Amino acid sequence: MSGTPCERRQTLSRPGWYPDPYGTGSLRWWDGRTWTDHLNPEPPRGAGPPRRRQPYGPQGWGRPAVPALDATVRGLLLHADEQAVAYGNASLAWPHVEWVAYWAAHLPSGYGHGSGVQWIFQVGRHPFQGGPRVEVVLEPATAQVGDPEQIWLRLVELCRAQAEARLTAELAGRVRAGESIDVAQGLTVHPGGVRGNRVSLSWSAISGATVENGRVWIQQSSGSSPVLYVPQQNPNAVLIPELLSRLKG
Repeated sequence: MSGTPCERRQTLSRPGWYPDPYGTGSLRWWDGRTWTDHLNPEPPRGAGPPRRRQPYGPQGWGRPAVPALDATVRGLLLHADEQAVAYGNASLAWPHVEWVAYWAAHLPSGYGHGSGVQWIFQVGRHPFQGGPRVEVVLEPATAQVGDPEQIWLRLVELCRAQAEARLTAELAGRVRAGESIDVAQGLTVHPGGVRGNRVSLSWSAISGATVENGRVWIQQSSGSSPVLYVPQQNPNAVLIPELLSRLKG
């Protein structure tokens, strides 16, 4: 196989959101062949990638080792490692996680505070309403030890490494077995394609999905504009790009 070691590792990565190797502090979309310009969350206006583009080291593109996380948020201990995530009195082992959700929410000014960003991270078990969950809300104005966005990104990295691959494989397996499943409370994925919000697309009509501006957009093969979206904060919405990639592959 030709190419440098980094290039060879790069071609083996599945499409998805990975910590940005160019150092923006966001997640960058890897389309299976190259890093795109899509970031999640988007950096502040005027920010851009550094002049030097430094990929990950020996661990490979997009899959660095994720160290354990210990932080204090709102006076409660937050701990996450390869086995589990725990915050205050709530905890879940990664193998027991059945849904995930994380997003950055832009807060308008008002009620005595200026505009800003909240970083929300949730994992839980079904049912979505009422089942056990771990929820962490981080924001600059909240008393906490550590940078809120970096804490959130570490949680996302651990979740991707320890839960998302398993969840995506399980959902893909059910669809391949002939099931129609609800993903993200608004999208039905079935053996013939997807449907939601009065829109139905066959697999041949889907080019892929991206996460932008708080939504997961499903794109048509025949047009540049996406016709179907699911809010990113819905349970397992962040799995949709990788799930569709697996089922189309």
